Amino acid sequence: MKRSKKYKNTLKLYDKTKQYSLDESLDILPKLNTTKFDSSVEIHINLQLTEKQKKSSIKGSCVLPHQIGKSIKIAVITTPQHEAEAKSADISGSEDLIKKIEKGWSDFDVLIATPEIMPKVAILGKTLGPKGKMPNPKNGTVTTNLKETINNYKKGKTDFKADKQGGIHMKIGKISMKKDELKENLQTFLKSLYSETRTIQVIPFKSITLTPTMGPGIKLNINEILKELT
Repeated sequence: MKRSKKYKNTLKLYDKTKQYSLDESLDILPKLNTTKFDSSVEIHINLQLTEKQKKSSIKGSCVLPHQIGKSIKIAVITTPQHEAEAKSADISGSEDLIKKIEKGWSDFDVLIATPEIMPKVAILGKTLGPKGKMPNPKNGTVTTNLKETINNYKKGKTDFKADKQGGIHMKIGKISMKKDELKENLQTFLKSLYSETRTIQVIPFKSITLTPTMGPGIKLNINEILKELT
Protein backbone atom coordinates (compact mmCIF):
# COMPACT_ATOMS: atom_id res chain seq x y z
CA MET A 1 0.00 0.00 0.00
CA LYS A 2 1.35 3.41 -1.00
CA ARG A 3 1.65 5.76 2.00
CA SER A 4 1.48 9.54 1.96
CA LYS A 5 4.47 11.70 2.90
CA LYS A 6 2.64 12.82 6.04
CA TYR A 7 2.08 9.21 7.08
CA LYS A 8 5.74 8.34 6.53
CA ASN A 9 6.82 11.36 8.59
CA THR A 10 4.73 10.19 11.56
CA LEU A 11 6.75 6.96 11.64
CA LYS A 12 9.78 9.03 12.64
CA LEU A 13 8.03 10.23 15.80
CA TYR A 14 8.20 6.94 17.69
CA ASP A 15 9.71 3.45 17.66
CA LYS A 16 7.30 1.21 15.76
CA THR A 17 8.94 -1.93 17.18
CA LYS A 18 8.64 -0.86 20.82
CA GLN A 19 5.77 -1.74 23.14
CA TYR A 20 4.48 1.30 25.02
CA SER A 21 2.54 1.80 28.25
CA LEU A 22 -0.97 3.17 28.06
CA ASP A 23 0.15 6.63 29.19
CA GLU A 24 3.06 6.73 26.74
CA SER A 25 0.88 5.64 23.81
CA LEU A 26 -1.75 8.28 24.57
CA ASP A 27 0.95 10.96 24.60
CA ILE A 28 2.18 9.84 21.17
CA LEU A 29 -1.23 9.21 19.60
CA PRO A 30 -2.23 12.82 18.64
CA LYS A 31 1.07 13.25 16.77
CA LEU A 32 0.23 10.27 14.53
CA ASN A 33 -3.04 11.66 13.22
CA THR A 34 -2.77 12.22 9.45
CA THR A 35 -6.29 13.57 8.82
CA LYS A 36 -7.73 17.09 8.93
CA PHE A 37 -10.93 15.87 10.58
CA ASP A 38 -11.41 14.67 14.15
CA SER A 39 -10.19 11.09 13.75
CA SER A 40 -11.50 8.17 15.74
CA VAL A 41 -9.18 6.38 18.12
CA GLU A 42 -9.25 2.65 17.45
CA ILE A 43 -8.02 -0.35 19.40
CA HIS A 44 -7.16 -3.60 17.64
CA ILE A 45 -6.66 -6.72 19.73
CA ASN A 46 -5.53 -10.21 18.77
CA LEU A 47 -6.57 -12.74 21.39
CA GLN A 48 -4.31 -15.64 22.32
CA LEU A 49 -6.71 -18.48 21.54
CA THR A 50 -6.49 -22.06 20.35
CA GLU A 51 -8.24 -23.01 17.11
CA LYS A 52 -11.03 -24.56 19.18
CA GLN A 53 -11.41 -21.43 21.33
CA LYS A 54 -11.61 -19.23 18.21
CA LYS A 55 -14.84 -21.02 17.36
CA SER A 56 -16.33 -20.02 20.72
CA SER A 57 -18.58 -16.99 20.93
CA ILE A 58 -16.44 -14.39 22.68
CA LYS A 59 -18.47 -11.24 23.11
CA GLY A 60 -19.65 -8.78 25.70
CA SER A 61 -20.46 -5.14 26.31
CA CYS A 62 -19.41 -2.18 28.41
CA VAL A 63 -20.57 1.37 29.05
CA LEU A 64 -17.78 3.76 28.08
CA PRO A 65 -17.58 6.60 30.62
CA HIS A 66 -17.04 9.23 27.90
CA GLN A 67 -19.04 9.64 24.69
CA ILE A 68 -17.09 8.86 21.53
CA GLY A 69 -18.95 11.41 19.43
CA LYS A 70 -21.18 8.94 17.65
CA SER A 71 -24.94 9.19 17.99
CA ILE A 72 -26.36 5.70 18.51
CA LYS A 73 -29.59 4.90 16.68
CA ILE A 74 -31.72 2.47 18.70
CA ALA A 75 -34.65 0.34 17.51
CA VAL A 76 -36.96 -1.61 19.81
CA ILE A 77 -39.26 -4.52 18.99
CA THR A 78 -41.82 -5.22 21.68
CA THR A 79 -45.49 -5.94 22.32
CA PRO A 80 -48.08 -3.11 22.48
CA GLN A 81 -48.18 -3.17 26.31
CA HIS A 82 -44.51 -2.12 26.46
CA GLU A 83 -44.67 0.61 23.80
CA ALA A 84 -44.67 3.42 26.39
CA GLU A 85 -41.36 2.15 27.84
CA ALA A 86 -39.81 2.15 24.35
CA LYS A 87 -40.60 5.80 23.58
CA SER A 88 -37.03 6.98 24.20
CA ALA A 89 -35.77 4.75 21.36
CA ASP A 90 -35.35 6.21 17.86
CA ILE A 91 -37.89 3.77 16.46
CA SER A 92 -40.10 1.12 18.02
CA GLY A 93 -42.73 -1.31 16.87
CA SER A 94 -43.98 -4.85 17.01
CA GLU A 95 -44.71 -7.22 14.12
CA ASP A 96 -44.80 -4.22 11.76
CA LEU A 97 -41.14 -3.46 12.56
CA ILE A 98 -40.19 -7.13 12.16
CA LYS A 99 -41.68 -7.10 8.64
CA LYS A 100 -39.87 -3.85 7.82
CA ILE A 101 -36.51 -5.32 8.85
CA GLU A 102 -37.29 -8.57 7.04
CA LYS A 103 -37.71 -6.57 3.83
CA GLY A 104 -34.17 -5.20 4.19
CA TRP A 105 -34.37 -2.12 6.42
CA SER A 106 -31.57 -1.97 9.00
CA ASP A 107 -30.94 1.73 9.60
CA PHE A 108 -30.12 1.32 13.30
CA ASP A 109 -27.05 0.55 15.40
CA VAL A 110 -28.71 -1.45 18.18
CA LEU A 111 -31.86 -3.57 18.18
CA ILE A 112 -33.48 -4.30 21.54
CA ALA A 113 -36.35 -6.74 22.07
CA THR A 114 -38.48 -7.97 24.97
CA PRO A 115 -38.41 -11.74 25.69
CA GLU A 116 -42.03 -12.50 24.80
CA ILE A 117 -41.62 -11.32 21.20
CA MET A 118 -38.28 -13.06 20.56
CA PRO A 119 -39.90 -16.16 18.96
CA LYS A 120 -41.18 -13.84 16.21
CA VAL A 121 -37.89 -11.88 16.03
CA ALA A 122 -36.00 -15.16 15.44
CA ILE A 123 -36.88 -14.97 11.74
CA LEU A 124 -34.47 -12.01 11.46
CA GLY A 125 -31.45 -14.08 12.53
CA LYS A 126 -30.19 -14.72 8.99
CA THR A 127 -30.44 -11.02 8.14
CA LEU A 128 -29.17 -9.44 11.36
CA GLY A 129 -26.83 -12.14 12.69
CA PRO A 130 -23.99 -11.48 10.21
CA LYS A 131 -24.28 -7.75 10.93
CA GLY A 132 -24.03 -8.28 14.70
CA LYS A 133 -27.40 -6.61 15.22
CA MET A 134 -29.50 -9.55 16.44
CA PRO A 135 -30.89 -9.06 19.98
CA ASN A 136 -29.00 -11.22 22.46
CA PRO A 137 -29.53 -11.86 26.20
CA LYS A 138 -25.76 -11.91 26.79
CA ASN A 139 -25.27 -8.24 25.89
CA GLY A 140 -28.58 -7.23 27.45
CA THR A 141 -30.49 -6.47 24.24
CA VAL A 142 -33.17 -9.02 25.15
CA THR A 143 -34.67 -7.47 28.25
CA THR A 144 -37.79 -6.49 30.16
CA ASN A 145 -36.08 -3.30 31.38
CA LEU A 146 -36.38 -1.26 28.19
CA LYS A 147 -35.99 2.18 29.72
CA GLU A 148 -32.67 1.44 31.46
CA THR A 149 -31.26 -0.52 28.50
CA ILE A 150 -32.06 2.26 26.02
CA ASN A 151 -30.55 4.81 28.40
CA ASN A 152 -27.34 2.77 28.78
CA TYR A 153 -26.83 2.62 25.00
CA LYS A 154 -27.53 6.33 24.70
CA LYS A 155 -24.87 6.95 27.37
CA GLY A 156 -22.26 4.96 25.49
CA LYS A 157 -22.79 1.24 26.00
CA THR A 158 -20.74 -0.60 23.37
CA ASP A 159 -20.87 -4.22 22.28
CA PHE A 160 -17.80 -6.14 21.20
CA LYS A 161 -17.31 -9.53 19.54
CA ALA A 162 -14.26 -11.50 18.45
CA ASP A 163 -14.06 -12.43 14.78
CA LYS A 164 -13.17 -15.92 13.51
CA GLN A 165 -9.45 -15.14 13.79
CA GLY A 166 -9.73 -14.06 17.43
CA GLY A 167 -9.53 -10.36 16.63
CA ILE A 168 -11.51 -7.51 18.20
CA HIS A 169 -11.63 -4.05 16.65
CA MET A 170 -13.29 -1.09 18.36
CA LYS A 171 -13.54 2.68 18.34
CA ILE A 172 -12.99 3.97 21.85
CA GLY A 173 -12.82 7.73 21.34
CA LYS A 174 -11.80 10.72 19.27
CA ILE A 175 -8.39 12.37 18.83
CA SER A 176 -9.86 15.61 20.21
CA MET A 177 -10.75 13.99 23.55
CA LYS A 178 -8.63 14.62 26.65
CA LYS A 179 -5.98 12.06 27.49
CA ASP A 180 -7.70 11.10 30.77
CA GLU A 181 -11.01 10.54 28.97
CA LEU A 182 -9.41 8.25 26.38
CA LYS A 183 -7.56 6.40 29.13
CA GLU A 184 -10.75 5.80 31.12
CA ASN A 185 -12.56 4.54 28.00
CA LEU A 186 -9.66 2.20 27.20
CA GLN A 187 -9.44 0.86 30.75
CA THR A 188 -13.20 0.29 30.92
CA PHE A 189 -13.22 -1.64 27.66
CA LEU A 190 -10.09 -3.68 28.45
CA LYS A 191 -11.40 -4.63 31.92
CA SER A 192 -14.66 -5.81 30.40
CA LEU A 193 -12.88 -7.81 27.69
CA TYR A 194 -10.44 -9.27 30.22
CA SER A 195 -13.30 -10.50 32.41
CA GLU A 196 -14.77 -12.29 29.37
CA THR A 197 -11.51 -13.93 28.33
CA ARG A 198 -9.39 -14.60 31.44
CA THR A 199 -11.23 -17.89 32.11
CA ILE A 200 -10.12 -19.06 28.65
CA GLN A 201 -6.47 -18.00 28.87
CA VAL A 202 -4.31 -16.76 31.76
CA ILE A 203 -2.89 -14.13 29.39
CA PRO A 204 -5.66 -13.68 26.80
CA PHE A 205 -4.02 -10.87 24.81
CA LYS A 206 -1.59 -11.73 22.02
CA SER A 207 -1.22 -8.14 20.80
CA ILE A 208 -2.88 -4.76 21.44
CA THR A 209 -2.51 -1.87 19.03
CA LEU A 210 -3.79 1.69 19.39
CA THR A 211 -4.22 3.80 16.28
CA PRO A 212 -5.90 6.94 14.91
CA THR A 213 -8.00 6.59 11.76
CA MET A 214 -5.63 6.43 8.75
CA GLY A 215 -2.59 6.67 11.02
CA PRO A 216 0.09 4.17 12.09
CA GLY A 217 -0.43 1.93 15.10
CA ILE A 218 1.24 1.92 18.51
CA LYS A 219 1.93 -1.44 20.12
CA LEU A 220 0.92 -1.60 23.77
CA ASN A 221 2.87 -3.43 26.47
CA ILE A 222 0.59 -6.31 27.45
CA ASN A 223 2.31 -6.94 30.80
CA GLU A 224 1.81 -3.29 31.79
CA ILE A 225 -1.84 -3.47 30.72
CA LEU A 226 -2.45 -6.61 32.77
CA LYS A 227 -0.97 -4.92 35.87
CA GLU A 228 -3.59 -2.20 35.54
CA LEU A 229 -6.41 -4.71 35.07
CA THR A 230 -5.59 -7.04 37.96
